[in-house]
Amino acid sequence: MQKQRVRFLDRAEVANFFDDKTVAIVGSGPGVLENHEGFIDGHDVVLRVNNYKLSPAAGKRCDVFYSFFGKSIHKTSHELFKDGVKLCICKCPDAHAIESEWHYQNDKMLGVDFRWIYRDRKMFWFCDTYVPTTEEFLAYFNLLDGHVPTTGFAAIQDVISFNPKSMYLTGFDFFLSGIHNVNQKWKRVNHRDPIGHEPERELEWLTKNFRKYPITMDKTLVKLMGRLT
Repeated sequence: MQKQRVRFLDRAEVANFFDDKTVAIVGSGPGVLENHEGFIDGHDVVLRVNNYKLSPAAGKRCDVFYSFFGKSIHKTSHELFKDGVKLCICKCPDAHAIESEWHYQNDKMLGVDFRWIYRDRKMFWFCDTYVPTTEEFLAYFNLLDGHVPTTGFAAIQDVISFNPKSMYLTGFDFFLSGIHNVNQKWKRVNHRDPIGHEPERELEWLTKNFRKYPITMDKTLVKLMGRLT
């Protein structure tokens, strides 16, 4: 892999990457396979999340990699560089961001104190990278009434804030299909976690608010939102 200079960007620098651009945000649900070949890659910026998979329908480009960068994320620096990643955006801050008595009592501090991610990934970074502040992370946490956003929902919120010309959402079904990583079974874990993901709440937010933004969606997501209206 060719050596690149790593820069940790501020929010204004990241916004310049998206400002007035057509952006495809590619989730990992099976709906991503509905796209015509070349459609996703025809956008100015292609953003993919976590353990994405490339294919003719899902596209071949990845300009921005958006992740929480935990232990379940298996993408290597070499693979991301090969796929064309120019910018990494982290969901979680390098901080103990949330105070939660449940996490203290159950010895699950990794779910509220995210500094371990940056210790583990110290030698990982290979391109321009953005790490949010605690305040920025908590804005999305509070938007969901005290629940940690999924990576995909956080990506949507961030791109909205960067003033894109348009946003196309594909591969999002908020886990109602029971599938993630395009073709792998998904099941909810840590049911007792009081601040855990609530994808249904995220879908409700999108259904109520998408008309405020230049958002279009794949057929799967349109159908899901239609059931809520």
